[in-house]
Amino acid sequence: MLLRKLVARCQSASSGGGVFVVAATANLQPCLLRRFRPGSSFCYHDAVDYHDDGSTNTGKNSASMDETRRPMPPVQVPGGSDHLIQSSSPSPPQTSNSLRSKILRNTCISRHHLTPEIPLRLITAECDIYHRPMTANSADEGHGFDADPFWGFYWPGGQALTRFILDNGHLFEGRRVLDVGCGCGASSIAASRVAASHVVANDIDHAALEATRINAELNQIAAAGFELDRRNRIGDVNDCYDVVLIGDLFYDTEIADMLLPWLAALTKTARKTEIYVGDPGRHGLTRREGRLGSSMTQLARYELPANVCIENNGFSHATVWKFDGGDFR
Repeated sequence: MLLRKLVARCQSASSGGGVFVVAATANLQPCLLRRFRPGSSFCYHDAVDYHDDGSTNTGKNSASMDETRRPMPPVQVPGGSDHLIQSSSPSPPQTSNSLRSKILRNTCISRHHLTPEIPLRLITAECDIYHRPMTANSADEGHGFDADPFWGFYWPGGQALTRFILDNGHLFEGRRVLDVGCGCGASSIAASRVAASHVVANDIDHAALEATRINAELNQIAAAGFELDRRNRIGDVNDCYDVVLIGDLFYDTEIADMLLPWLAALTKTARKTEIYVGDPGRHGLTRREGRLGSSMTQLARYELPANVCIENNGFSHATVWKFDGGDFR
């Protein structure tokens, strides 16, 4: 099926090997090879288990905030969202309308994740595309998209980060937020729902931005203060954001080498941008656990739902970190 083959295609059996593909969606460098590697160093236990109905198991979150978490009720955002703000970048030849129709045909609304109060159009087992065979050549995949549809899946690090945003809205209320590699748009939607003043959903994959638009409309996110951006933001320290969100982007040492110096530079600007990272133990972080040291503060850790564990080989928990900077030149 599509998800398992996407995971297998991006996943390495060891730190030195792996199957490589050209990155799509969350990868902000079009030619960078993407490889996911499961790791255990950053996987933890004893977290609250969020269910599809919004309830939780009784338990204690073993993060720095050591209280029992309660599900956040759905937030009603006034106003519609018929037209979300467009990216200033030119669109690819494929028109937005045809891409929108293709996404709608190949996705289903799902709440089977850590944030059931945010329904999302995802590629699930109920979708025909989920079960289609895949070949080594993406042009022959048969899924009909220009690049592999990584945006169609709600990756573990993104789920944890989005859960954290919903549970800790005071950290984002009234702030300018940049969601880098937004994928399906869940973290951007969560930031908007907890009253961030301006949210930029950023991804170089046009399909990811269209999926984000669709999911924002599904969640009644108002157009005002919600922007879609297709530019490559990595390395750009001129933009003034209070918060940068990084959900499941540390999938390799190469992308980590690009992200860490940029994120460190952002923390040193006059605005002192705050960086929040959601990660289930990807190779780009686990290989740098010692070097990161005091640069990363653990804020929360979550047990992944059973279906997410099954679909993401090797991961059972995901952690949210605050990146505090450092010297990564």
